[in-house]
Amino acid sequence: MRERWQTFETSSIKMRNIGILILLMTFICCNNVTRVNDKEKENTKIIKESDLIESGNYNGIKTCEEAEKLAKKEINEGKLKYIFSGFGSRQELPKNLEKLYRIEIIKVDGVLGIPNKCYNDIMYKKIQEKFGDDAFNKAME
Repeated sequence: MRERWQTFETSSIKMRNIGILILLMTFICCNNVTRVNDKEKENTKIIKESDLIESGNYNGIKTCEEAEKLAKKEINEGKLKYIFSGFGSRQELPKNLEKLYRIEIIKVDGVLGIPNKCYNDIMYKKIQEKFGDDAFNKAME
């Protein structure tokens, strides 16, 4: 009896989570534009439908291995770059990274794909190594 109750309880939790996921997906699909207030609440940023599509990959990278190889090559050439996508590229962080540390900002449409994230992981470590562990926090101020 206890095993049946645990199985039922687990199924109920899964069904509830699926329901929440469906509700969230409906909200995202049916609302093409969402406004997000910034810190000062003076300006509003808009999440566009194009921000939610899968992005293209920087420089044609298709795998994490290719991304890591490209990032290391560019670091060896003295180039520091960071990829932002969709909504993130319109925030203050990319502008501040560029201004404070002369990091080249690469903008791609949509959400950040896995190869782009792998590229950023290598660059993130190098940026922290060069400018300090709090480099990104300073750029967000």
